[in-house]
Amino acid sequence: MNNTKKLTAIALAAVMAVSASGCADQSWSYKTDDVSLTTGTYIYNLLNGYYEADALIESPDEVDDHLKAEVKGSDSDEVKTVEKYAYDVADETTKRMLAVESLFAEYGLTLNETEDTAARGYADQVWSTSKKTLEGYGISQDSFNYCYAEYSVKYGQVFDYTYGKDGSRYVKDDELRKYFNDNHTGYAYFSVSMAETDEDGNSVAKSADEMKKTESDLNKYADLINKDGKTYFDAVSAYIKDYSAEVDPTYSGAFKNGEAATGLDDDTSHIIEGLKEGEAKVVKTGEDATTLFYFLYRPKNTELEDYFDETSTSTDYNGKENEDGILIYDLKSGYTRYTLLDEMKGDDFKDFLKERAASLNIQKNDAALKKYSPKMFITKDSDE
Repeated sequence: MNNTKKLTAIALAAVMAVSASGCADQSWSYKTDDVSLTTGTYIYNLLNGYYEADALIESPDEVDDHLKAEVKGSDSDEVKTVEKYAYDVADETTKRMLAVESLFAEYGLTLNETEDTAARGYADQVWSTSKKTLEGYGISQDSFNYCYAEYSVKYGQVFDYTYGKDGSRYVKDDELRKYFNDNHTGYAYFSVSMAETDEDGNSVAKSADEMKKTESDLNKYADLINKDGKTYFDAVSAYIKDYSAEVDPTYSGAFKNGEAATGLDDDTSHIIEGLKEGEAKVVKTGEDATTLFYFLYRPKNTELEDYFDETSTSTDYNGKENEDGILIYDLKSGYTRYTLLDEMKGDDFKDFLKERAASLNIQKNDAALKKYSPKMFITKDSDE
């Protein structure tokens, strides 16, 4: 009789547990006293965590179970399974969102409508092509728009404020300038192709004499800088005149030391990094119709656009004045103060947000979230 009662009690407890789980509030995932995030927000973060982890598998075709594959992130020595990695990213990212919301309110910020509208426009484009897949995972358009647009804009605004003049971690212009000079190489270059089109429309190499003349001319322009003390502007102007170029062919900006300049491979970028400030060099790559001559120049740091002063002006290589003083060098690089600050303080900011999240009273809706796992993102095709 006692055994029967015990079994009945166990069965009843199991039924009640299932019932309680089924009745759990599915509308929220993580929350504080002031902000609640949707379940779809967590699923979106879990999805990104899975993609990030899966991309770290060294030999994916040789792995039978991707979730059990062991990976290591670039910023950590800890080895985790893809499954554990995805869960951790989802947890950290969702808590980071609450930290950003908390700071956004504390700083008294208001959503930048221009940036938010632009971000939502991009979000709508992505949603239109991914709607079926994302909804299948349990991510609504509202949750997606929050993660992809609203949160992204708030993150940027909180970052700007934190490291701006009114923020607790203000980075002075001199600090940012020193970081840039110590860790980046300025560049300017243009390329000349040795290919032409024949009567049949095929790409063929120019004659050996034409190649020789082009290389000789480019070296002559480099000598204007290296031997005659002329500027890059003088050299490229001579090329434009001699070759009747319709537009200034220059690409310029700055790249992080050890990485690659926009439009150049690692080897060519390293050549620029190895030049002295104010030095030019001609480099040949490829052969026959794929031959390219690069006219490379490493500017002096003093020639880099002082983008800290937004009222400054500069002149590009066609002599046209540009009043936008935010970008680096001749204002073609797209290197803004924000991207440089993000490079300099991005990891520090994530640590700051982690500390902030730890100080908040964050609740996690385990009853609702336990039904979601990275396994749901593995399709039949990816298993085959």
